[in-house]
Amino acid sequence: MAEVVVLRRSNPDGRPLLTLLGRVYLGVAFVFLFLPIITLLVFSFQKNQYASIPGQGWSLRWYEKLFSDDMLLSALSNSLIVSPIAATAASIIGFCAAYAVNRFVFPGRSTLAVVIVLPILIPPLILGIGFLGLLSRLHLEGQLLSVIIAHIALTTPAAMAIIQLRLSQLPASLEEASWNLGATEWQTLWKVVLPCAASGIAGGWLLAFTFSFDEFVIAWFVSGFQPTLPVTIYTYLAASADPSLNAIASIIFVFSGLLLAGAELLVIPMVIRASSPGRRSVPA
Repeated sequence: MAEVVVLRRSNPDGRPLLTLLGRVYLGVAFVFLFLPIITLLVFSFQKNQYASIPGQGWSLRWYEKLFSDDMLLSALSNSLIVSPIAATAASIIGFCAAYAVNRFVFPGRSTLAVVIVLPILIPPLILGIGFLGLLSRLHLEGQLLSVIIAHIALTTPAAMAIIQLRLSQLPASLEEASWNLGATEWQTLWKVVLPCAASGIAGGWLLAFTFSFDEFVIAWFVSGFQPTLPVTIYTYLAASADPSLNAIASIIFVFSGLLLAGAELLVIPMVIRASSPGRRSVPA
């Protein structure tokens, strides 16, 4: 049997060097992004009043103080009221819009898609001023309802994008088969389309919830005397550097990270299916 010898060529084009530089650059970028967050987490467990390296001991005193602060707990309660409502409304509106754009041809179809996505393209400062003027004319300023309305407009594009990605992977023949078997359009929507699009709707809801829970600029303009948690944290920072803010910021980071991880677990399989050539999507 003839022996096959494979010679490893030297790479005169310098690709290994480029690969190494790329990895180093990526590592530096990750350190730059996550080092402040890691520092924040470490400082939240320090015992002393002022953060220092090395610290003077470790303690949970700032977390204990956090859960005894009525103002922060009230703001957290407001955020936990606003975010689920805004995310649910954004998911419903996003599904309706995505289904209409994906399944029907009608005048103004492209305009509808652009109008729904438009709020996420506008700078939050401009959007906050606009909502403040609009809600003031409607006598709705300074209420949780005003924050909910603003957050619905802000988070609907994100929810719609994920739901539309899922709907685009569902073949139209599923609905046609349901109709041929005697189901009405509403029965098909309820028993076929919604279950098949459930992963997209759940991913859109989680992303919308995260955006609403962490949003500050628009809530600062329209919340008035019903501030959400990010607005209250900003108020505390403007007044003094309270170490308990490290604790609340750490909790928000971990909570938001878990929500985003859940959204990614739902979205990544859809992206992989969408990018796979020659592979027809089937319901998950």
